[in-house]
Amino acid sequence: MQKFKVNNAQKGQTIIEVLIALSVAVVVIAAISISVISALYNSQFSKNQNLATQYAQEGMEILRQIRNSDWTEFSSYSGSYCLDKGSDVLEVKDLGVTNGCSSGGSDNTNIDNFFARQIDVSRQDADCSGNQTKVTATVSWSDNKCGRDKLFCHEVRLSSCFSDANLIEAP
Repeated sequence: MQKFKVNNAQKGQTIIEVLIALSVAVVVIAAISISVISALYNSQFSKNQNLATQYAQEGMEILRQIRNSDWTEFSSYSGSYCLDKGSDVLEVKDLGVTNGCSSGGSDNTNIDNFFARQIDVSRQDADCSGNQTKVTATVSWSDNKCGRDKLFCHEVRLSSCFSDANLIEAP
C-alpha cells in the first residue's frame, strides 16, 4: 500500500480553496434569496392593486345604480363619502380622521380591514361639461413599504363624469 505525504503548504492551499468556494456559495444563495423575496413582494403588490381596482370599479357601479334607480337621492350627494364592502349606502366622511373611512377599526379601513374606499361627488367640476357630475372612487392601502408617518401610501383612483339627466325607463 502506498502512502501519500502532504506537506503544510498543500494543507493551507486547501483551506483557502474551501473558504473561496463557501464565499461564492453564500453570494449565490444571497442573490437567489433577494430575487425570490422581491418577486413575492411584487406579486403581493400586484394582487393588492388588482383588488383595489375592483373595489374602485364596484364603487363607481354602485353610484351608477343609485343614479339610475333614485335620481333624487343621487342629486343630493355632494362631497366625500365612505362606501363599505357589500354596502350600497354612502356614509359621510369623518374629516377629522386621516382617511376618514372606518368600520370601527383603529386603522381607518372599511374593506377587509386592509383597504379604505372613498367616494367623492363633485357638481360642476371643470373636468366635466355642463350638466354632469364628477364621481371619483379612491381605494387606498398600506404595506410595509409605507413609512410610519403615512397611513396609506398606495391608492387606485377612478373618475367618471355622470350625466345629470333624470333617466326614465321607456315603457
